[in-house]
Amino acid sequence: MSAIGTKTFFFFDGDRQPDTYTLGYPDYFQGSELRLPSKGVTLLYGNKGPGSLIGAAVRESAASGRGVCFADIKVEIGEWDSNKQRLSGFENCRFLNLPLRANREVLDDINTHWNQWLDQECQPQEDFPRRPSNRMDLLDKLIELEPYRHLNAIAYDATTRFGVAKFVTVFNRDAILYDQINVIPPQTRIIVDFPEH
Repeated sequence: MSAIGTKTFFFFDGDRQPDTYTLGYPDYFQGSELRLPSKGVTLLYGNKGPGSLIGAAVRESAASGRGVCFADIKVEIGEWDSNKQRLSGFENCRFLNLPLRANREVLDDINTHWNQWLDQECQPQEDFPRRPSNRMDLLDKLIELEPYRHLNAIAYDATTRFGVAKFVTVFNRDAILYDQINVIPPQTRIIVDFPEH
C-alpha cells in the first residue's frame, strides 16, 4: 500500500487554537468563481503552489492577527505506479494527478466528458484537464463513472490569487490515514467531515 502526502491550513480567532477543527470548504486563496467538488474533501498537493500558499497563509495571519494552523494528511492510494496513469490502471493505483501523470487516453477521455457536461449547461468548451478549470465541481460527475469510481483521490491545477496551485480532492473517506494526521502546532485534532451523498 502506498500513500501520498497532502497539506492544509486553517485560520482561527483568539489566542488559543481550537481543540478540534473540522475540515470543510477550504480557503486556499482561490477565487470565488472556482467551484470545488462537493463529494470529497479538498486539500493541497505536491510542489506546485502549496509552498507559496502556506507562505501566504503565514503573511495573512500576521496581517490579520488571526492564528493559523497547518496539517499534513496522508491518503492511501493503493499501488503506486511510476508510469503515467492509464484508464485500465485505476483499480491498482487509485490516485490520478492531472495533467502531468495521466496519459493521452485519460486526458482525452476526461476532456470529452467535461465538454459534454459543459455543453449541457450551454457553457463554452474547455481544455481541462490540460488547462485549469473553474468548474472542478464536475469531478463529482466524473467520479461516478467507470473506471474513475475506483479512484480515492484526484489532483488538479487550480488558479489562486497567488498563481496556479495543485489541489487534490479525496473522494474515499476510508483512504485518509487518520492516525497519521500531523498538525502544527500539535494541539488541534482534525476532523475530516465527508459530505453525505
